[in-house]
Parts: sequence; C-alpha cells; structure tokens
Amino acid sequence: MEIRGDQRKMKQLAIVTGASSGIGKAVAKKFLELGYEAVLADRNPDRLRAAEEGFGAWKGRFTCCETDVADAGSIDALIVQVRRRKADFHVLVNCAGVFRGGLLHEAAAEDYDVQFDVNVKGTCLMMKAVLPLMLEAHGGSIVNVASVSGIRGDYNAPLYCASKGAVISLTRAAALDYMEKGIRINCVSPSATATPMFLSGTGDGVMRAFKEALPDHKIGLPEQVADAVVFLASPQAAHICGHNLPVDGGLTAWNGQPRQDKDA
Repeated sequence: MEIRGDQRKMKQLAIVTGASSGIGKAVAKKFLELGYEAVLADRNPDRLRAAEEGFGAWKGRFTCCETDVADAGSIDALIVQVRRRKADFHVLVNCAGVFRGGLLHEAAAEDYDVQFDVNVKGTCLMMKAVLPLMLEAHGGSIVNVASVSGIRGDYNAPLYCASKGAVISLTRAAALDYMEKGIRINCVSPSATATPMFLSGTGDGVMRAFKEALPDHKIGLPEQVADAVVFLASPQAAHICGHNLPVDGGLTAWNGQPRQDKDA
C-alpha cells in the first residue's frame, strides 16, 4: 500500500500492543515498512527484546515498552514514550490478546479474569489513553483485533467468545462517539491464523479440522491480517468507520449447511 503525498508530510506513529509475536509483530513490521515511527508494547520482555533485534533495520524509528495493557499505570508509562515521539498523526492497533478454552461450568475465576482483563479491559484502557492524543491532533485511527469467535460461537471457548464479542461492540459504539472528531475506529476479526499462540496449542487433527471448515481450506497468515489492519488505518479507508472486517477465508460467509452440488 502506498502512502499518499499528504501523509508523507506528517510524522505518523503506530502504537501496537502485543507487538512481540504473531499478528502484532506482523502489524508492527508493516507500519515500519511504510515509514511510520512506532511504539511497540508487550508484557513479555524476552519476546520484546527479540522483536527489537529483529527490527534492527528500523533502529531509531521505534521504541519498545514492556507494558501490561490491563494496568493503567503501565499504560501511563507507555504514553510518556508515545508523547516523546511528537507525532502529528497516531494509529493505535490493539493486538494484545489471551485465549483459554474450557467448558463454562469448569472454568476458574482466573480464566474469566485473564481473558477479560487483557482482551476487553486492556483494549478499553489503551483506547482511553490514546484518544486524548488523537483529539489534540484532530484525527487518528484505531484498529482493534477481535475474532470470528466474537461473531459466532465456538465449541469449548465461551469466555473467549464473549470477550471478543465485547471488543466488536466496543468498536462500533466508540466509533459513533468519535467519528465526527476525525477519529476512525474499526476492527478486524481473524479466523484461525498461524501465530505462535495458535500453532502451539493446536494438534494435527484439530489443524486438519480447521482447514476442512474454512471455505478456502487455508490457515491464515499474520501478514494477511496485518494487511487488513494497515488498510483500515489508512486514508484509503477514510469512509470506513465502526466496521468489523472478517479476515477469515470466507468462514463467516458460510451458514454451516452442507454443499448441495455433491451427492450425499
């Protein structure tokens, strides 16, 4: 995606949570490749250091911050680093996320707390912290990473589905409040994506089942989700606000019924 001439005149900054791995890392790389400066947040210091080394080609253009998105004080420290960059235009991408499967009657309180703390509260707190910067600049763009699990139900994942559904609703409601102020808020909803979190917890049999269930029969790539994020954050999407874009190989287009062009 090209950057328009009027964009090149501005100092643009991408703030990416969950930036040390998976979709977040792919998003961070895309923005750096496009010439953005970046503040990369993650709560895992070891992975964050590894990402910093991997982004060595853009040294000086980004800052890594160990950040717990569920902790307001930790986010305050992140915003200090954001303000030091003195950007004209801010993009926030909330990629930080946690998954814990299990049946509802067997779930521990911690299973609820950790998923809602990171997936919902963390997204809310990051938006709350960055929106004042966008209001000062009279514009900005936020892209939240939800999930197809927030659109339709999944077996064995009620808490995760509920948390991602909350992210989609938050995106739509907040978009209404801020679009007249020049701030666009959207989200993407990936299906199965080849991130370390997904691959480490998915056996061969389940992987085959995912491929069979997806209309394109392919596991998505983090870079494909990142492309959608970058598009929604860009001026090319200037008339798109409050939208949830599935990046799902056609999964949400299918109603679940069997094909009727084949013999039973």
